[in-house]
Amino acid sequence: MSKSVTKTKLAQELMFVIGMWLLSRLVIVVVMQLIAPLLPADLMQRHNPTAAAQGWQSFAHWDGQKYRSIVTSGYEFVNDGKQYNVAFFPFFPLVTRVVMTLGLPFEVAGTLVNNLAFLLALLITYLWVKERHSIAAARWTTAVLAWCPFSVFGTVTYTEGLFLLLSTASLRAFDKGQYVWASVCGAMATATRANGVALIPTFLIVAWRERRGAIAYVAAITVGTGLLLYCIYCAIKFGDPLVFIQAQKGWQAKTGFNLSVWWDLFTQDLLGRKGLSTIFVALTKIVMVFGGGYLLWHLRTQLSRLVVVYGFCSLALIFYSGAILSVDRFSYGIVSLSIALGTLL
Repeated sequence: MSKSVTKTKLAQELMFVIGMWLLSRLVIVVVMQLIAPLLPADLMQRHNPTAAAQGWQSFAHWDGQKYRSIVTSGYEFVNDGKQYNVAFFPFFPLVTRVVMTLGLPFEVAGTLVNNLAFLLALLITYLWVKERHSIAAARWTTAVLAWCPFSVFGTVTYTEGLFLLLSTASLRAFDKGQYVWASVCGAMATATRANGVALIPTFLIVAWRERRGAIAYVAAITVGTGLLLYCIYCAIKFGDPLVFIQAQKGWQAKTGFNLSVWWDLFTQDLLGRKGLSTIFVALTKIVMVFGGGYLLWHLRTQLSRLVVVYGFCSLALIFYSGAILSVDRFSYGIVSLSIALGTLL
């Protein structure tokens, strides 16, 4: 194949990914800016008192408000059971703060960081799946990531886009034996979200099963550098290296491994006749976690060991954490599930 043909083909693939990203983001923006403000005020008030805001403010609600407080005022925590921003990891607000030095307000800077990171995450995922499987699988995986309803968190001031970028880049680098990049990207992933620690057992298991050299084990361990640095910061500032775990109780009373939260999800939310919206939310969580796990197992012979192990390690971490409130969103952040569904399609 000539170089000109190769370049043309690469350009077409690049445009496909950009097109998927751009069209899906346009739909989200239209819904947020044009449709949401038309919804009944009482409905919006029940779910989010500020959800109908327009302009850049509409991109920085819920967790976005906590990230804004980190960027503008720093970390805070008091052990009184209330919600404090120390529960949110530092890398996303740090990058956002750097972009703000260009003179941009938080809402604009945070939105740009997450959207551009999400675009790069789509590109890296596309290339990785294409290398491992086929162009068709790569395109379907890109479509799954871009058009999944939870991809809205790749547009607002949340960490989904950045975490997907860093975790996927780390996985692809490890898969290709680029251990320095795997370690660096993995460390930034663990500084972005606690779920990034799933990379550590993933790399250790794969290194053992595939009989990789000692450097692979070193890369696996150093992935935890981001989390370690945040623990050191918390120890110095608050006297507790794991204070961010304590802060999680402000969002949900039950944290850590607790089967009762999952039992309640099945018996009370899904089967308890609490209304269609409650049933739909419960069903979504169940499908994302247990359906995702089944899909990984069903396709375990078609997917790479790295993808399968990372998927199960991430799901196990979510299941153990008891973070039932955001379990569907966190499951979306596991790139293995999108790769599995894209391969199936």
